[in-house]
Amino acid sequence: MNTMRVMWACALLLCLGSVWAFAGDGQALVEKTCTKCHDLGRVRAAFGVKDQAAWSATVDRMLSKPNAPAVSHEEHGAIIDWLAAQKK
Repeated sequence: MNTMRVMWACALLLCLGSVWAFAGDGQALVEKTCTKCHDLGRVRAAFGVKDQAAWSATVDRMLSKPNAPAVSHEEHGAIIDWLAAQKK
């Protein structure tokens, strides 16, 4: 019984760790998500120009479009954090 609980706990941690690791890779998320609609040149043009709030508004606007890819709350935050940290 205890062994089974430990195995389930380990499996759960492995799954969550994979999700968190991917959500933490902002660059990969930006490349995967933003290129569904446009090339990265458009994104790079705003590096160092937009702050956290401006990127948040932009990402929210883009993700509200009908053909936008779905992202989790964690992925959304990782995308914005990564974009805001980029400099020209």
